[in-house]
Amino acid sequence: MSKHNIQKIDGRMVFDSRGIPTIEAEVYLNDGSVGRAIAPSGASKGKNEAVEKRDKKKKFLGLSVDKNIFDIKNIINNALSGESALCQRKLDNILLQLDGTENKSVLGGNTTIAVSMAIIKAAARFKKKKLWEYTNSSNTNLALPIPQVQIFGGGAHANNQLSIQDFLIIPNGARNFIEAMEWVFIIFKNTHETLKEENLLKGFADEGGYWPCFNKNEDVLIFLSEIIKKSGFKLLKEVSIALDIAANNFYDTSFYKFNRKKNITADELLDNYIIWLKKYPIISIEDPFSEDDILFFKKLINKAPEYVQIIGDDLVVTNKELISQAAYKKSINSVLIKPNQIGTISETLDALQITKDLGLVEIISARSGETEDVTIADLSVGWQTNQIKVGSFSRSERLAKWNQCLRIGEQIKNDFLMQKNTVLKWDKL
Repeated sequence: MSKHNIQKIDGRMVFDSRGIPTIEAEVYLNDGSVGRAIAPSGASKGKNEAVEKRDKKKKFLGLSVDKNIFDIKNIINNALSGESALCQRKLDNILLQLDGTENKSVLGGNTTIAVSMAIIKAAARFKKKKLWEYTNSSNTNLALPIPQVQIFGGGAHANNQLSIQDFLIIPNGARNFIEAMEWVFIIFKNTHETLKEENLLKGFADEGGYWPCFNKNEDVLIFLSEIIKKSGFKLLKEVSIALDIAANNFYDTSFYKFNRKKNITADELLDNYIIWLKKYPIISIEDPFSEDDILFFKKLINKAPEYVQIIGDDLVVTNKELISQAAYKKSINSVLIKPNQIGTISETLDALQITKDLGLVEIISARSGETEDVTIADLSVGWQTNQIKVGSFSRSERLAKWNQCLRIGEQIKNDFLMQKNTVLKWDKL
């Protein structure tokens, strides 16, 4: 038997950053190489993303994953043992065949992504390469991704008065990744000090960002704009604001419950965004409307400045067909890439490739329920995604990804060169 063939696949229950059970998969090769990966979990989900399968029994309040682990140890282990770990697409296709559904409801997308990630990590170990090296096809002019970093959490990430899920910053004017991290550090710390001084800090959100005592979404934009300026940075040119609206979470049939109370129409919400884009240094808006309101995505693109990212997340769920449809309708100019939304590495790569081929901006992203697993940091560099979004600048499951980017930056020996968003011409701001 070949040394790169799979000897055994194992699995176990571990916990994510919210203390909720999740799946860790291990893939053992004949030469002793081992790949280990943990499935993340999202708080806000698109209706078309891969099913997150759980036992739904009394154990762990219905959130246990015993059946997932059983399937890994038996069904998946039996099907993949003896196969070459170097044939990622073949193995992912076997996982798809074993499941047999469009949304992975039999095995669960949380099961398949843990196994799929563990396979590619085992293959990299066999090849004696870092994961970012193994997944990179060009080997030239590598750059680190532009970071999107959460400063404030709301929506499904914090039980406060803010309907918007993430208020983030993008250090788009930084010369390299190290400088970008320094700028983020300065703004994050200055935010903390100001919140304490003004008695506005209530706690921390799921992804490590601050949980403020603001009653309105716009209060955060005012505060954050001032903090960026007081920290010594030029708005838009050096540091900008990004919003993950996650509008699905406050959409109800035909209205949006904005600021947690007031019902407004999609047209009113659109007008609100246009006003904000004129008043604040907003450079990126993710899921600005419900996935059922795709027409308004297009309306926003037509009215927003050309440098503004309109990102599809719940709208396209890392699905190459949905990405193509949204691009054809000119509803998005950027795509969030989340491996667990689609459930395998090969399908994630397909979604990323169609995004690049269509001339859209790609952002690889973690989930709100994260772990110490740093796979997406390696994939971001190996696949050369334009941006990375893993949460805030606190909590070890978030900093693990930022730290992995720093390690990779040392390894590629390119002075921590950072990507440029040439598609939307951020360098011209």
